[in-house]
Amino acid sequence: MSTSHLSSATKRFLMSHDQKEWLTVGGPFGDMGWIFHVDEDAAFNFGNRRFKDLWRSFAYAADRGYDLILFDDVEEPVRDLPVY
Repeated sequence: MSTSHLSSATKRFLMSHDQKEWLTVGGPFGDMGWIFHVDEDAAFNFGNRRFKDLWRSFAYAADRGYDLILFDDVEEPVRDLPVY
């Protein structure tokens, strides 16, 4: 999934905070990307938090039964998700 679906604030948080502080299991990928495990409840862990962009991406992935979500800066944006 394209990193364009993540706001600048979310990207800054992911780059500047240790994975232990993230809201779900994940880690950096390459120079400007992240990979996350998506489980059945993962999308709902973001529901009332400031990371609405990440929550939307997790909900999109969870609705489609994906186990992993990889944000990469070379991917094309998904039509159904906002671009920042």
